[in-house]
Amino acid sequence: MNTRLMIAVSLILLSIALDIAPSVLLSNTGREAIVADLNMNIDAGALHFWDRVMAEASDDTVIILKINSYGGYLSVADEIVSKIIENNIECYTWIPPGAYAVSAAAMISLACNHIYMGTGSVIGDAIPIPSEPKVVEYVASRFRALAERLYGNNGTLISIAESMVREGRTLTAEEAIRLGFASKAEKIEDLENILGIKVVKTIEPGLWDGFVSLISLPVVSELLLSVGAMLILVEIFTTGFQGFAIAGVLLIILALYGMNLITPNIFALTLMLSGLVLLAIEMYNPGFGVFGLSGIVLLAIGLGYQIYITPPGLLTEPVYAIIGSAVFLAGFVGFIAFKALETLHRKRISLEQRILSSIGIAKTEIHETEAGVVHIVGEDWTAYSVKGSIPAGSKVRVVRIDGLKLYVERVEDQEEGQK
Repeated sequence: MNTRLMIAVSLILLSIALDIAPSVLLSNTGREAIVADLNMNIDAGALHFWDRVMAEASDDTVIILKINSYGGYLSVADEIVSKIIENNIECYTWIPPGAYAVSAAAMISLACNHIYMGTGSVIGDAIPIPSEPKVVEYVASRFRALAERLYGNNGTLISIAESMVREGRTLTAEEAIRLGFASKAEKIEDLENILGIKVVKTIEPGLWDGFVSLISLPVVSELLLSVGAMLILVEIFTTGFQGFAIAGVLLIILALYGMNLITPNIFALTLMLSGLVLLAIEMYNPGFGVFGLSGIVLLAIGLGYQIYITPPGLLTEPVYAIIGSAVFLAGFVGFIAFKALETLHRKRISLEQRILSSIGIAKTEIHETEAGVVHIVGEDWTAYSVKGSIPAGSKVRVVRIDGLKLYVERVEDQEEGQK
């Protein structure tokens, strides 16, 4: 009897242990966190990078904003700060050992829930350039408001933050920690222990972020804008379509994207539409395939970039299946249309070659300004004379074709000219 009781109690205890084990394990691992490595200038590339970080983070994900930046543009810092606050993101600034968060980067640092610094790191020096009174006042008030949000009623720390703008004050890690402006953290593991989190991913700036940073430089974006406008003018004053206008529009769109005047979605859509236009040109007027190949490349870049900027959580298996099916269907239809147009183009060339230089009979009198009718290669055609009047019944030769109109000369006249 005692043996059976002991077995029953053991089974009950084992069941309870199995039930609570997962929760204990979960509590030990802590909340999930991602590290956003902001090791770049604060420009359009940094804004694109931050949008990508936000897209990959779920609502309850903690973000460790690892900063190593000399700063950049006030407008971009303003936008990043607004996105942090408006979306109520739980983020913590970490300036690792030897790193720096100055100017616009210092402003972003103040937007997070707390600042952590490693040995040898610095923060501050946020005097705006140009240092016009209105600009200084605005930036100082922005720093003061962020410091009030971060430090509450601590007037000393608020004044320190404001002095970074008005006086260019800079704090070392030791000074910031002693004053209570920041806390010490030498490595990621320190932050995991302090905050009770578990870092599951580190997001670093990619090639596209660097490219956007490059085209966001005023000298580069203005150059792209100027060259794009020039190419459009060249297209306007050049006989026939040469493709300069397409290249010009793409450069202008690229410049506007670098200036942060159009959204990434509009940029991706423009790339894909430009690709479709180039493919249509190639199908309508087959040549060496330059337009067609360029169109395919632009379509691929546009679609790939649209997928790149879409939050991963939205890219489910059904979405990928729809994208794959759409690409296959578009490719199949495009191939059929290309072959059909190619066949029609060959037929049109073949008919022109048969008619050109052919000899027929004028069924009516033909004049230079008044059309007549000629019978050539078994059909009646509208025709004009290229020289003088041609009586009905005369032999004529086709010298030029303009659509469905033929321009002919009298064979006897030509033979007399040769004699």
